[in-house]
Amino acid sequence: MSEEDVYTQLAGRVNFPKSRYIRMIFRRLLTPEDAEMVLSLPATVEEFAEKHHIDREKAAEKLDLFARKGVVIPFEKGGVKRYSCVSHVIQVHDATIHGTMNKRYDPPCDDIIETWKKFRETEWFEVLRDMEAAGRFWGRAIPAYSTVADQPDLQPIEDLRAILKNAPGIAVVDCPCRWLQVQRGECDKPTFVCLSLTPGSVKYINDQKIGKQLTLEEGYRLLEECEQAGLIATTGMGDKVRQLCFCETNECIILRPQVKYGYKLWGPSRYQAEVDPDKCKGCKTCLERCYFGAIEMYKVPGKKKAKARVDAEKCFGCGLCAVTCPTKALSMKAVRPVEYLTQ
Repeated sequence: MSEEDVYTQLAGRVNFPKSRYIRMIFRRLLTPEDAEMVLSLPATVEEFAEKHHIDREKAAEKLDLFARKGVVIPFEKGGVKRYSCVSHVIQVHDATIHGTMNKRYDPPCDDIIETWKKFRETEWFEVLRDMEAAGRFWGRAIPAYSTVADQPDLQPIEDLRAILKNAPGIAVVDCPCRWLQVQRGECDKPTFVCLSLTPGSVKYINDQKIGKQLTLEEGYRLLEECEQAGLIATTGMGDKVRQLCFCETNECIILRPQVKYGYKLWGPSRYQAEVDPDKCKGCKTCLERCYFGAIEMYKVPGKKKAKARVDAEKCFGCGLCAVTCPTKALSMKAVRPVEYLTQ
């Protein structure tokens, strides 16, 4: 197999065989010989050793290195540990960035993160067009907990505290989208905020040493930190919450193209912000907190100061504007049925 063919096949494993950037990333992380080894997976250590005519110790070292680089994912089933080639573009995006930022191999390929940033601004839009063409939302916002805690019909899968309480495990990693910008001083928001909530993902994070397992109380504190920092909580659609992302729209792999380029990929929460004009003092704090341009100031006859109002079509239902409103003029109201959460 030619050198170009082997990297094209690897890019094909994540459904992107023609991607220039993904092929660059695999080429940066793997020699042609190692790339062919990765293509031979899945396998146990013993199967891998036999297939490539190497001893078990060397096979284990190879597979461990591939896992630390983020091109191979180890998993256990029935007490048997196997290694599999990455199989989705988001999976390889996150795994290779976490391997790089946590310096899981030597020397780390720091340019990997910059290459992924270029991918997100170019080739990634091909994936987004296909997602949008499916005609459905792939994920949704979850409102900041403090803004909906007293809602009578708040559901467990939209209640951030209940989501953590019901999760079989909680682990946190750095945001792979925003980490580089924080290192450059272009963003001042916390990055150690992306939560995984399944036993397998928590084990993976612990084993690969790319994050930290959290107690429930630590998880609650993280929710409060994200609220105050102005980070939007999102998750996938459906009746199970397997992960929680806390991001903003400047760099998020989904929200940036949605806000900047008009893609329709992530839906709002069931809630919408509303303003009590009698309480609004026109301080404009909410304008700075809204990433979606959903709040505007309008002139009230007979009043010196303009007041805020919400554009229902633009509101994402994240509640961040209500978190820091000094006069409590902003609140959240349910505007979509419960069935919306699991459609």
